[in-house]
Amino acid sequence: MNSSNKKSILLLVLFLLMLSGLLYHATIFLPPAFIHAWTQSERYAISLQFLNNGFDFFHPATFNLQTIDGITRVDFPLNEFVVALLMKIFGTTSPFIFRMYTLSLSITGLAFLFQLSKQITKSELKSYLVVLFVFLSPVYSYYQTGFIPCVPAISFVFIGYYFFYNYKEEGKKKQFYFSVFFFLLAGLIRMPFLIFLIALVVQQGFMYLKQRKICVHELLAFVVAFGLFASYYRYNIHIGIIYGNMFLDRFLPAKNFAELKTILAFIYNHWLFQYFTFWHFLLLAITIICSALAIKKVKCIENKAIWFNLIIVGGGATLYFLLMACQYFDHDYYFLDSLFIPFVLLFLLSINNINIEKESGKLLLFFVASTCVMFMYGDARKNQFERYTFFGNDRTEITRANFENSEKFLDSIGVAKNAKMLVIDSYSTNIPLYMMNRKGYTVYQTNRDNAAFALFWAKWDYVVIQDEFLFSEVLKYYPIVASVIEPFSGNGKISVYKRSKTMSRKSFSELLQLDKKKKLNESLNNFEDTTGGRFTETENIIFSQKYNSTIAVLDSMTEFGVSFKIGANELKENNNLSVLVSCDFLSDDNKDVKMVATTDNMGKAIYYQSYLFKDYCKKSDKMEKVYFYFVLPKFKNQNDILSIYLWNPTKTNAMYDNFKVVIYNTR
Repeated sequence: MNSSNKKSILLLVLFLLMLSGLLYHATIFLPPAFIHAWTQSERYAISLQFLNNGFDFFHPATFNLQTIDGITRVDFPLNEFVVALLMKIFGTTSPFIFRMYTLSLSITGLAFLFQLSKQITKSELKSYLVVLFVFLSPVYSYYQTGFIPCVPAISFVFIGYYFFYNYKEEGKKKQFYFSVFFFLLAGLIRMPFLIFLIALVVQQGFMYLKQRKICVHELLAFVVAFGLFASYYRYNIHIGIIYGNMFLDRFLPAKNFAELKTILAFIYNHWLFQYFTFWHFLLLAITIICSALAIKKVKCIENKAIWFNLIIVGGGATLYFLLMACQYFDHDYYFLDSLFIPFVLLFLLSINNINIEKESGKLLLFFVASTCVMFMYGDARKNQFERYTFFGNDRTEITRANFENSEKFLDSIGVAKNAKMLVIDSYSTNIPLYMMNRKGYTVYQTNRDNAAFALFWAKWDYVVIQDEFLFSEVLKYYPIVASVIEPFSGNGKISVYKRSKTMSRKSFSELLQLDKKKKLNESLNNFEDTTGGRFTETENIIFSQKYNSTIAVLDSMTEFGVSFKIGANELKENNNLSVLVSCDFLSDDNKDVKMVATTDNMGKAIYYQSYLFKDYCKKSDKMEKVYFYFVLPKFKNQNDILSIYLWNPTKTNAMYDNFKVVIYNTR
């Protein structure tokens, strides 16, 4: 590489690092969180377990004992192993190491893509456009500081194409070997990327038929590559049979054409502008049209080898999409596995055919390109913000927050490092386990079968349940939990339980040891007195002849029921709070009535959580006592206001009485 190229690559890397700083400065230290935190946490867990198992590369494991000793079948765990080595070298298990590793591989791959584009187009401007077309794709931007191996595999493919193009130009054997090596590496760490090695075989095989001559060194490289892949694949199957598998290992095609149409419609409405922004598609459309006009004019196609490869790869990626169609419904990164690179190659080959000689034309191209890139960056940055924004119903993110500092907490109460933990309602397979730094089991979909298997068949030492979900998600579905466990300790966010010596049922209050918590405020409104106090919105109060009592009602004119409000300055508490809310409730159709807890400051919501009444009480002709439990983050400042209220968005008819709020210090 000459000095001019080295300077160009250096400037590109510095430019991408600058963009990375703007995009990721607020998220680069985060553990797996928000979008697809479940999948990403499993990869992070494998790296952490390499540290714990003495870097046993051929027995990758997570913290989840769903498989024997956590060992699992998984695609070639090169990334996770290297990250573990880096963690060992730097003396930290910070997610920053993993995120920076992925970003570094991404920028390395983009540097090779830049060089490839520059060789094809003979233009630095076009090459920058190709690189930014990739870098500013919203889905790529999100995962290029993530934990799943899609982006590293894409980088290896770009490197493979760089060497393949040079091999076609110069014919040096080592370039072909490097090309095959990086295509193989991409396929090993993420199996769908084997498409690119297969495409290379098909392409070169076609040349053998056309020339009626076999290239021995190419054939030998293919045999070695597929031999290595087959060997690891066979070993991987062996690992799955012996120990188990935490990862998907089968095709999931649409059951019929109607389901495929539904999936395509969902992708169009939900993911299309996550794959690429509008400006990506506009730029791609412009280059395709200009390319078609240029080819029609000169009646000649340049870089036929790459075009031919694109056709093969596009066909393979489309076939993979059909075989895994159901996964595309919820998993945006499957686009990176398949159709992403064909789109990039199409853009690269199309932009190459735009040949502008006039200065005015070049200025116009620069203006259009700069405008599109500017908007692409804006959309990518907005997308990053949206993907890392917490919504009140994100149970995975709530779980992550509740298990923060849980390792230190368990250490402080004497829970051994080798103790086996059972987390009920974990909302993921690994997040709470690696945050506790202990192996164990997770029940991430609470129902009778899952909970029964875990409680009576799993070899656990302690049960861990998030306080705010104990009543709403655990006891509601499987009340026998209250008979099997007894409280051991808690930190206000999670509680640790031992196996109960007797099968006596404990109350909700006993399990959370509410009698041992400091009571900060207790307020009851039986609606006999509607003046003053902390309860507001008390207009809809009536006297019921049936109950011989004053009660509150919801009806077609009432969206919000009685509200309890209290300020941080009244409670004077700097720790997390828990709130037990109860009321007597009756409704013919309580489909959408909710009990809501919010913390706000000057009208800006800081915390929001809600529970549906229908999940806690049955339709009945008499009032039923209903309980809700909220765990609140500590107040930000003394102007914060806590509100507890009933929300009736569909204006249904209901009545309630004895609205009680008890606030506890969680310490």
